[in-house]
Amino acid sequence: MERKDLIKLAEEYCLLFHQSQKRKGGNQEPYHTHPFAVRDILVRYGYDDVETQVIALLHDTIEDTKLRTIKSEIEKRFGTVVYDGVYTLSNNTVGKYVKALTPLFDDLGVKFIDANETLTPQAYKLRIMFSRDTIKRIKIADMIHNTSTLSALSKSGIERKLRDSATFYIPLGKAIAPIMVTELITNIINYKQSKHFQTLFG
Repeated sequence: MERKDLIKLAEEYCLLFHQSQKRKGGNQEPYHTHPFAVRDILVRYGYDDVETQVIALLHDTIEDTKLRTIKSEIEKRFGTVVYDGVYTLSNNTVGKYVKALTPLFDDLGVKFIDANETLTPQAYKLRIMFSRDTIKRIKIADMIHNTSTLSALSKSGIERKLRDSATFYIPLGKAIAPIMVTELITNIINYKQSKHFQTLFG
């Protein structure tokens, strides 16, 4: 399949499987606007290869749509590399070795999965940290878009995004996407200077 055709197919899958979904928070935008925005952020900073664009467009399909139950559909249509990227970015993909891995994480002092059978935040960050740079950059772009609308989130959601940005995603971004991560830093600074932040956390 040609480059433009694969990207077009990913756009169609994104629109189809996120159909009728809304973004979290008060803005209630159609959910598909988020993965499209993540893709566009990456392209704007020169990360415009097919693999990056396709994974960005599909990055929430396993986590948030019915593709969770038919994950093989992504591998069948887009190949193993794309499937692996989407799988890695999804916090509800714990894998078939979960029973064997759990004690290994316990030994490191990290809880592997939570009561909902999703990766804990610590385990998810470890997964991202040891993923390919392409995946790390997609996650940084994901955080850039998520932090551009912080005021639409709950207080706890905002606190989590601010903490995760400061302690993990900004340091990670400085290592693998130093120019792109400046947008994440700017988002955090701008929000902390906003009236919304002062009112909520004042």
